[in-house]
Amino acid sequence: MKVLVILLFFLNVTCGLKILGIFHYAMKSHYLIGNSIVNSLLDAGHNVTAITQYKPDKPINNYRVVQLPENLEPLKPPGKTPLDIAGVPPLVFSFYLPFFSYQFTEIDLRSTELIEFLKEDEKFDICIVELFLGEALLGVAEQAGCKIIQYTTFDSYIWSDNMLGNDSPSSYVPHSFLYYSDQMSFTQRLWNSVFTIIDKLNYNVVALNFQKYLYNKYFPNARRSFDEMYKNASLIFINNHVSASFVRPHMPNQIEIGGIHVKPAKTLPIEFQRFLNEAADGVIIFSMGSFLDGTDWKIEQREAFIKTFGKLKQKVLWRYSNETLPENPGNIKIGTWFPQRDMMAHPNVKLFITHGGLLGTTEAIVEGVPILGIPIFGDQKMNMAKTIARGYGLQILVPEITEENLSNKINELLNNPKYNENAKRISKIFNDRPKTPQEEVIYWTEYVARHNGAAHLQAASVNLNFIEFNLIDVYCTILVVLLVAFYVWFKITLAVIRCAFSKRKADKKQTQ
Repeated sequence: MKVLVILLFFLNVTCGLKILGIFHYAMKSHYLIGNSIVNSLLDAGHNVTAITQYKPDKPINNYRVVQLPENLEPLKPPGKTPLDIAGVPPLVFSFYLPFFSYQFTEIDLRSTELIEFLKEDEKFDICIVELFLGEALLGVAEQAGCKIIQYTTFDSYIWSDNMLGNDSPSSYVPHSFLYYSDQMSFTQRLWNSVFTIIDKLNYNVVALNFQKYLYNKYFPNARRSFDEMYKNASLIFINNHVSASFVRPHMPNQIEIGGIHVKPAKTLPIEFQRFLNEAADGVIIFSMGSFLDGTDWKIEQREAFIKTFGKLKQKVLWRYSNETLPENPGNIKIGTWFPQRDMMAHPNVKLFITHGGLLGTTEAIVEGVPILGIPIFGDQKMNMAKTIARGYGLQILVPEITEENLSNKINELLNNPKYNENAKRISKIFNDRPKTPQEEVIYWTEYVARHNGAAHLQAASVNLNFIEFNLIDVYCTILVVLLVAFYVWFKITLAVIRCAFSKRKADKKQTQ
């Protein structure tokens, strides 16, 4: 009988798992990672239901979408552009996130589409959830009765470390919102430690309590509490790879899948193939992702780009939504869209100018293309810090954008061979792996299903509170013991001195 049960279980894995994906954050770059995970699992023969704001262009076998409403309005203050948040201090941005996430999570939870889906009370084998301040949505996984796999759209962070009980020392692991390398000065280590402690408190005391409130409000009949669900992740997929990052501690259930969104390069449309082939001196790709269009730049910044590009012998592809570019010097081709990943594989591409988002920089790393980053917010400064530390890129901050600064940075990257050499070296390391990111996702998802949640991968530290995890109680006990020992030593020493002094005084009187 036991053998039959085991055979039936493995037959279920072979025939296809029922997988629920919760991709709650509407930013396109975040969705692309979740969608890449979905495609990998669909290719492996599994059935996927995705809760997301995005729907495929055409129906896909074994794939159902529960479409959520747009939830990014809290991130878009009226009359503001993405450039307006470029100068926001990291600590202010960090404090803002819990309030922003509370709003977009509640938009999802009260949506008619999600409410109707929950009424179906469908059960699943595995639930894959984006780990981005939407922990209240774990209530969906609780109702679905499935094992939980989380994923990040960026490198390991306080959120993923916290969930799995991992520890990343501030002495050499820089905070993701800062721009330090793993080689920090004393001042940087001090600020990194202070910032990390404050952000941990902000996450645990503010963000998680906001999410806990939403969990209890929208899932009042849940069998398991928010705290139980929060600590119940079987593993976390990390959207990074050590070759493009800094070495840091990882738990065995933190699996790197950096590059999962990068598909093999396809044949380019004739228009772009001709443009690249005819660029004898090379091409520069300029795209700030889906978050910032070329028309969002201030007039003086846009003019600085145009004048700088006009002095180059290279051609420039610029993501720009207007039909025309004022004062185009002739070597700039604009477009609302172009096949960035496929073009990156062309040998004539010499430089990628980007906001430093992990998706675009990863595409450049895969093909060994040097990078000039113009980070705006979030983890983009950290991504560029890694690029600079690895020697295949430079950065320029938004307030520093002038014709002179742009010319200096671009010419340094184009004319100094070390950047291209380092980019090719990192690319070789990045692509040298025993399994592709897609194979990693398939293997570990099925592994969690085969081993009923893979609890053996979970560290005991996940059940420790802040005081226990950081040994504060132990250090306090040691401090008290040392203080008592010092006090006893001091009293004994004082008594001996007094005794010796009294004896000396008595001897002196006797001699007189």
